[in-house]
Amino acid sequence: MRAIYPSSESQFSIADIARGSAALAPSVKVRANSQVAEDVQGPAISGFLLANEVQPGLFATGHRATYLDDFNVEIEVGSSLVCGILLGGEAEPVYVSGQKPIYYVTERPLLIGFGKPVRSSGCRKAGQENAFAGFTLQEQFFERLGPHVDNDGLSRLYDFLNADFSSLVLPRSAKLLDIAQNNLSHPYEGRLGELFIEANTLAFVIETARLLEETERLSTLIGRKHYDHVMQARDMIDANLADPPKSLDLARQVGVCLTTLQTNFKAVFGVSIFAYVRKQRLELSRAMLRNTDIPVAEIGYRVGFSNAAAFTAAYRREFGVPPTKEAGRR
Repeated sequence: MRAIYPSSESQFSIADIARGSAALAPSVKVRANSQVAEDVQGPAISGFLLANEVQPGLFATGHRATYLDDFNVEIEVGSSLVCGILLGGEAEPVYVSGQKPIYYVTERPLLIGFGKPVRSSGCRKAGQENAFAGFTLQEQFFERLGPHVDNDGLSRLYDFLNADFSSLVLPRSAKLLDIAQNNLSHPYEGRLGELFIEANTLAFVIETARLLEETERLSTLIGRKHYDHVMQARDMIDANLADPPKSLDLARQVGVCLTTLQTNFKAVFGVSIFAYVRKQRLELSRAMLRNTDIPVAEIGYRVGFSNAAAFTAAYRREFGVPPTKEAGRR
């Protein structure tokens, strides 16, 4: 595995970024503020950068960064598929020659396929902070799979690589978010750390392929417009699980009748809107129980239960044990 940047936090110049990009993918050329990037010295970014070729044609990418200056970046990108998730902070749009601006949506995977060399650009603002995680695939990754890629999620990713240009924002996936976070923060070092990044990045690809295949299947089943309405409603629920909008308000806000939203929501998620809210509340509470020291009753209140008894009963029905017996609880 080739690791371009140090595994600890540091400061980086535009020249550092350009040299790292060239080391991983010689076809990539970077310019900053209309200058050759290799000539732009001085700290521009502070934080942690991930850029590892974990297998031939597969790159783990990501960062937790604070930008120290205003600058514009132009990148000449060769044939590749880029997947990235904005995990936190703000990000400016990506501009690709001849295409509409591409916007990141927090916690939702963005796929961009560059089937042929193209120029993209974006700006960075001093003081802006964000965290990204993702991967880049090149033709070499698929070559080892033989002349034909099976008709599954991987074939969909391959189609992205072979189109002249394509982009798609996928639905939020809790599993994919965990994988992305793990690439930026894990307890391993040295060779064990390299093996973890390789395995985790492969999991990133597999889960993205599964999510893409499922998205296309459901879009075909109920229609893309209806699918987008369901995803919009789901995002509104997830953004405020403790006090989500009423079903009728959701339907009005996404622009469909209540019956249509309820029918399509169940077709996509297999449960009613009410059951989905309850399930997500309980999943969130389990994560909080395992990863924080917040009292059980307080966690129940934060995720939307009106009293501790109702929370305990719902938790036991869902997971088979009361919340006080969750791993790590004393």
